[in-house]
Amino acid sequence: MKLFLCLLVIQYFSAILCTHAAECPLQLNPQRAVVRYGGPVSVNCRTSIPHDGIGWESSEGAVPMSKDNLITWTVSNLREWNIEPFCYINLKDHNQCQIELPVTVYKTPDSVSISTVNHIGPMKEGNQYELQCDVLNVAPVQYLTVKWYKGQTLVDQTIFTDTIKTPVDETVTLMIHPDRSDDGVQYRCEAELDLGEEGPQPPPKVTSDPLSVEVNGTHADECPLQLNPQRVVLRYGGSVSVNCSTSVQHHGMGWESTEGAVPMSRDNLITWRVSNLREWDIEPFCFINLDKQCQIELPITIYKTPDSVSISTVNHIGPMMERNQYELQCDVLNVAPVQYLTVKWYKGQTLVDQTNFTDTIKTPVNETVTLMIHPDRSDDGVQYRCEAELKLGEEGPQPPPKVTSDPLSVEVNDKPKHSNSTETINLSNEVTLNCTVKANPAPTYTWDSEHLKEKITSSVLTSSKLSPGNYTCITTNSQGSDSKVFIIKSTGGRPTFWTVLILFQLLVALMIVI
Repeated sequence: MKLFLCLLVIQYFSAILCTHAAECPLQLNPQRAVVRYGGPVSVNCRTSIPHDGIGWESSEGAVPMSKDNLITWTVSNLREWNIEPFCYINLKDHNQCQIELPVTVYKTPDSVSISTVNHIGPMKEGNQYELQCDVLNVAPVQYLTVKWYKGQTLVDQTIFTDTIKTPVDETVTLMIHPDRSDDGVQYRCEAELDLGEEGPQPPPKVTSDPLSVEVNGTHADECPLQLNPQRVVLRYGGSVSVNCSTSVQHHGMGWESTEGAVPMSRDNLITWRVSNLREWDIEPFCFINLDKQCQIELPITIYKTPDSVSISTVNHIGPMMERNQYELQCDVLNVAPVQYLTVKWYKGQTLVDQTNFTDTIKTPVNETVTLMIHPDRSDDGVQYRCEAELKLGEEGPQPPPKVTSDPLSVEVNDKPKHSNSTETINLSNEVTLNCTVKANPAPTYTWDSEHLKEKITSSVLTSSKLSPGNYTCITTNSQGSDSKVFIIKSTGGRPTFWTVLILFQLLVALMIVI
């Protein structure tokens, strides 16, 4: 008897607590689906409350409404790129709510290939050449990273921001400056799809066949001179020292240069030195007189970090409108040489875009790069910044020198938007109607009901004297307005909390007597 009474009490309290269920009491497992194009997918939708039916709406694999507490969306061969399934539930109060399932359909590239641009045959030491990587038929491109490798060393990478979901072809280029040590080096490019924690691990990747580089002028028997170092990377105004040596008998060797020239000597090692190098186009070379004269040029890169890097909006002042397009601008002043410059864009701590340059001018220039953004309400307060980095190769400073702009804070204006348009509440001793929403600028609130006798401007309405009926909350700011209707229903004699408490005490007393 005691056990029976306890069960009655538990069931009674459970029924009361169930009236405070979440706005949409559905759980998806997994919460996001990552599916290879043409592959299978299966996602469970579950609820733990009584209901009048749940189902899946989808252009593929729709599930009819069911009285079960768990239903599964299944597609055995998913071939729709833009599918947007959602699970819905019909609640006992006659409201319906739903949860959308984010689905990412991906496809690895058909092929990844590497080639030289406008060049066939051996490369000449010290010249600039362009490599090209072609990635065919990959999706979605926003998760794609193309990486460049020189041997086993990662030398560059490119990410993409396009949100197109269907397969595309992408072409990425890399500028190289081979020297004698690069003869026989193999370059390759790799396309990787990083689809997040829900995606395949490790991320799928497709790699090109290697491209072997042949560099002319690398054989010692052509000119028996050795430079140490073989290439110089020097900050403008800095000092430089390079040895030129030989192991053969000769009639004299020297350095020719517009600064720091070394007269011909019978020594086997001579050194080119400049204490304050300020010539952008300097081209020193070491020569040796044998039966004939030969020489080796010293590739030298003079660099200068930017005087400043700044970020601004283009043709816009003040807050941004949600979902509109805006242009950000990054100004990099007085940097050299531009062919080694990479401008990176960051949203918070996330790299969202980058730009490389191919101009071969050696003297300082100004560069301007732009980025298109489409802010939404979640971007309010986000900080963007741009960063200028000089990737000067293995001989350059490590890590590569960089200059970062001050951050640009984005203010996004958005209209109020309630998560649902109606909410039903059962009448009790004290009723709370919460109409609060996040919007920018901060919204104002007005209430409308035949049961209200005075004007109310608060976002929360709390009272013990509200009558059954409809109460409309209108939320407004400069961007627009939205409304939500609260439906207060009579409980039809349903006990109040105090009544339930008294009932519980009587039941306890009864169990003690029994």
